[in-house]
Amino acid sequence: MFDLYYDYAGGQVDVTPIVKLITEGVNDPAESSSTSNNNTPSWQMKSPHNNKVKSKSSTKKKNKPSSTNLWSETTASTNNVQITRPSHDAWGIKKIILIFCDDLLHTIYTLPYYQKYNKIGKEMKKAMQPILDVLNIEEYQVVRCLLAGMPCGVTIPVHHDTGEWVKHTHRIHVPIIVSNPNEVLFQCGLTEDTLDRIDVTPGHVFEMNNQAKHTVTNGQSNGEYRVHLILDYVHPTYFQQRIQQNCPIQTINLSPGEVLTQTRRSIDRVCNAGSRNHPTYLIIGAQKAGTTSMYDYINQHPWVVRAKRRETHNLDWRYNTSLQNTNDRRKHCLSFYHVEGMKPYPSLITGDSTPSYLLDYYRVIPRLKECFVHEPQLIIMVREPIKRAISHYVMVTSLDGTPEQLAVRGNEWRLLTIEEVFEQDVLNMKEDGLLPYWNVETKTVDREIFDSFINTNEEDEAWEKYVTTRIPLNTGSYSPLARGLYALQCRQWLRSFATNKFLVLKLEDISKKGVQWAVNKSMEHLGLPRFEVLDATTKNSREYIDPLDGKNELRDWLQRFFEPHNERFGTMMIEELGYDEVDWKNVWSYA
Repeated sequence: MFDLYYDYAGGQVDVTPIVKLITEGVNDPAESSSTSNNNTPSWQMKSPHNNKVKSKSSTKKKNKPSSTNLWSETTASTNNVQITRPSHDAWGIKKIILIFCDDLLHTIYTLPYYQKYNKIGKEMKKAMQPILDVLNIEEYQVVRCLLAGMPCGVTIPVHHDTGEWVKHTHRIHVPIIVSNPNEVLFQCGLTEDTLDRIDVTPGHVFEMNNQAKHTVTNGQSNGEYRVHLILDYVHPTYFQQRIQQNCPIQTINLSPGEVLTQTRRSIDRVCNAGSRNHPTYLIIGAQKAGTTSMYDYINQHPWVVRAKRRETHNLDWRYNTSLQNTNDRRKHCLSFYHVEGMKPYPSLITGDSTPSYLLDYYRVIPRLKECFVHEPQLIIMVREPIKRAISHYVMVTSLDGTPEQLAVRGNEWRLLTIEEVFEQDVLNMKEDGLLPYWNVETKTVDREIFDSFINTNEEDEAWEKYVTTRIPLNTGSYSPLARGLYALQCRQWLRSFATNKFLVLKLEDISKKGVQWAVNKSMEHLGLPRFEVLDATTKNSREYIDPLDGKNELRDWLQRFFEPHNERFGTMMIEELGYDEVDWKNVWSYA
């Protein structure tokens, strides 16, 4: 962003109007405003500062403070809005917050002390304008603006700021009240060994890279507070970028005395509590196509909360068929998520990854529509179907794993060769009338019959027969090839939900374009701000010797089997979801 800091040419403004507004109470000790929640639910442990910012009843006071003392937390709880800043609060730093945003720059909040309809806000805006003028920025570009009062004798240790917003903003400092600038040590640098001292004369407007190391000590011998205005702004093009990412920045004017709930990275209004429907998303398949990894990547987002288990199966084999009404069935399905604990934080989302759902449509879709009427966003992961089938076979026949995992996989395939397993699935589909175009003897496809049979009522009936009779709930040892017929599976889902509910990702594209690319696509689909994936390692993978090595005849007929289905799926993605032909026209071609 910048090297260290940039001292604007002519960057000196008259801050007297601001001083007049904030002089009252400036050197009073900070009020105690600790509202830390010591009963943090386990799903919130990655965001340790979960606070409900309360109104004036949360702050004990001996005397009613002046309504013009803008430093008073008690006054702010009535006339402004309290916002918790854990580190600053711990150091005893007082604050007058004018504009603030969450850590992912999703929402910019303008507080009453900076609203033109408020007497103080009108005066504050006028006093602030010279600073905006010297920066040559518009007010809408400001995402954070606050006055920070630092007690005498306090040192903020060397640190650098974090949070996704930091990467996109320009950090501006303006000393407002500093009686003895020579006794305030403000330093910034790339490392602790290269810190440069910055002039803190009142009115000096300077830009600082807060991703670099910085520290400050208020050593004024007169015992007074040092007050800086801290302002962060973004370039106008950033707003357009966020629109393109399906996550536009929102702007909200808060009302005096509003109550907020905060986590370390999010801010929500109490008036919006419970407004988020859960689950927000479901990864519905396909098995062995990277669903575990994608679920982990998504859950690294600071606003995403894991379900109580990754594969909830609450719509298939953990669905409670004994419940007699919709309300009870909905409660049962929601019990797999931290729904109650998330109610105060509608910014946060949750979901799960149950890859059996894609194939098991006839059970799952009606249950989803009944229990999750808001219809979550759906993510489908796909993979070249032969590799997917091999991975499926290797997993199911492996003896590695917990007793629970081994039981879920089943033992039906452990005494069978991979050829026997694959051929049996073909015979099952053939018996159910699904493969009239497949010659079992020559292992070839009659393309004329294929073209005339697909997308017909006869195919729908055969597919339904296969799915309703060949999918047990007590084992994972089924459908090694049918799970790779993605067009047949997706067709049932696309008929049931709007196309904007779906995101389909190829595992091969993630390998080629990167995990961050895939996660960015997922964030756009979920309407969440982007974030940096810190752990991009593959999850739930295993190394194995390819069981098709040396079995060219088996590989050849599998390629002949899947080739027309791959073409069909690519066409579906282009025509029905509007995906790029470059990525899907010749998907998984074996030519």
